[in-house]
Amino acid sequence: MLIAGPARRRFIHNPNLRSVRVHYEAIPKDHPTLPAAEHALEKIVRVLVQLNGCRASIVPCLHRAERGLQDLPVVLHATLLDVEVLEMLHLMNSAIPVHLYIGDPLTTGTPFDAYSPEKLVIPSELRPGDPIFCASTERVTVFTAYLHLPDDGALYGLTAGQAVVPQAGFLPHPHLLPRPDKHQRRMRSSQLALQPLGCPLSNPAVQIVERAIELMAVQRAMLSAATSPAGSDGATNERHAARKRQHDLERVILQDSLARPHEYDVGQACAAEALIRPCNSSSHGGSATRPAPRGKDKECDHTHLLSWALMRMSSKACDNAVTLRAHPGRLECGTAVAMQVNDPNLERPLGPYRDGVVNGAPASVVLGGYVAREWAVFPAAGKGVRFAVRGDAGALVTAVGREGERDGGTSTPVAILYAIPERGPYGLVTSLTTIMRRIRDVTGLQLRFQGSWWRDGYG
Repeated sequence: MLIAGPARRRFIHNPNLRSVRVHYEAIPKDHPTLPAAEHALEKIVRVLVQLNGCRASIVPCLHRAERGLQDLPVVLHATLLDVEVLEMLHLMNSAIPVHLYIGDPLTTGTPFDAYSPEKLVIPSELRPGDPIFCASTERVTVFTAYLHLPDDGALYGLTAGQAVVPQAGFLPHPHLLPRPDKHQRRMRSSQLALQPLGCPLSNPAVQIVERAIELMAVQRAMLSAATSPAGSDGATNERHAARKRQHDLERVILQDSLARPHEYDVGQACAAEALIRPCNSSSHGGSATRPAPRGKDKECDHTHLLSWALMRMSSKACDNAVTLRAHPGRLECGTAVAMQVNDPNLERPLGPYRDGVVNGAPASVVLGGYVAREWAVFPAAGKGVRFAVRGDAGALVTAVGREGERDGGTSTPVAILYAIPERGPYGLVTSLTTIMRRIRDVTGLQLRFQGSWWRDGYG
């Protein structure tokens, strides 16, 4: 539900209403109203960045109020964590309607205490899109994909950095921090990236299995209480008895697995980052209406967020789909993309397959006094109200081939989903070309998504 604000230019979501059924769509990069929307966005960001501890994510997009409309209005979708910001709305005058939602603008991995193990199973192998657990940080993310060295049998894996980095958020890059004392050495970003060396990862985690067993015991007691006295309803009692037998069998399997917790292990993280980094590119994939400043003498006024974790796989190893290309492609505005998440966690009300479109303008993320301009992916038209939800961090985003990813055509890996606004319809992604380049700089590994057996015609 949206509540109209002053001058009917602002719309504030009631945070007491958990469900959000408002449709938003990606805006084309050549939309005639986009320059005005980005100008209004800049004015709002200038106010928010001056607030201590402000966390916000704002993106231009299209608002679909009714089905069948052709000319959709352009709005600014804003997600802010602090309710106190509402007192400063009078400073955020905008010629473009602003739809304001109260929630966390950067939800990443799922904490163990928020993870629902109701449908937990012990998998025999780890597939891209499956959940991956880190007992050190007690967070759950999605396993992105496998990575190969062309001339080596070593197998690596990729996921979001929030799986293993100690802090839950994003730390500033060393170049953004004040210059330390001349006698104090500043740790390089490559040294920071190698700190998670040896951090174990599993599928599932021991704590999650124990909670699943406790939950199954409660459900078993509820089934016993629901069973009618003998002779009252034979068909119902038979169904309850069958469900109790199934519960008992699944519970025994989980209890037996606790005697061999080493079988949960899938690998160890060897490098990871979750950073706010300076923008050092003359073209960072933003809107075509606002070219990036050129020239080394002009400092960029924004940053970027970077989140990735590289792991050395040890067991339960599988591989990527045979239709996945070996090298990442370029992420571009308007690209049709797809994503798959296999975790049945109840926190994900969406289906396992997602279709989306890369927004024509980047999202502006205000975080700790920094402004980051990030890629945003909206759900494809007619494909629901959200592209991703909390807990999907780490999922692989692929560009759909000509024949369609679902129909056996090849697909190109283009990005990793690393954060989702709590009440936003879109997900924030990082280009895989950026991540693979960073992995090469930190570890020296030239990795690809397929092994040496992959046919050159598809590589």
